[in-house]
Amino acid sequence: MSRKGFTLIEVMIVLAILGAVLLVGMPRIFKSNTNIKSVARHFIVLSKDVRNKARLTNSTYRLVIDLDSQDGQYWVERANGPQPVDPEAYEKAKEKESEKKEDAPPPLFQIDKSITKKEQTLPGGLRFGSVETANMKAPLTSGIAYVHFFPEGFVEAAAVQITNGNNLTWTLVFNPLTGQADIIEKASSLKDVQR
Repeated sequence: MSRKGFTLIEVMIVLAILGAVLLVGMPRIFKSNTNIKSVARHFIVLSKDVRNKARLTNSTYRLVIDLDSQDGQYWVERANGPQPVDPEAYEKAKEKESEKKEDAPPPLFQIDKSITKKEQTLPGGLRFGSVETANMKAPLTSGIAYVHFFPEGFVEAAAVQITNGNNLTWTLVFNPLTGQADIIEKASSLKDVQR
């Protein structure tokens, strides 16, 4: 007499194998989403710290974002006292930086080692997609971008996109009055958010 079907032991072995495969594979599938959540939380905390430091030390801080680096580099710089935001001045500063002279005065902004001791990088395949501030004519997708924090407690209105390069892009929006960084779980421009 021939029986057709599987025994209980065979079914349990197959389920155990499937469970092991899911246990190993699922974290890798959702890792990008987990990374981007932790990065977003990190930037929320960082923006609060930088805003508080700017107010306490009566200094202008800026979050510097390198859009050309593949690993998403960023750091925080500081200048004493209130400093104006002039987009054209930054273009001139870039030109002067490439023509550095030995007897030139030190740059106005210096890396603040109390907040970021060195250049930081985004984790696991994430990078900056674009940065848009209220003082820009168009969003930047290459070069160096800045988000300013002023001694009065104000922050330059900005939208920073963080992406994995495929289908996952989140936008951090910096509120100019509160300094709070809010998360939007899609690609958005500053103009779309301000409406």
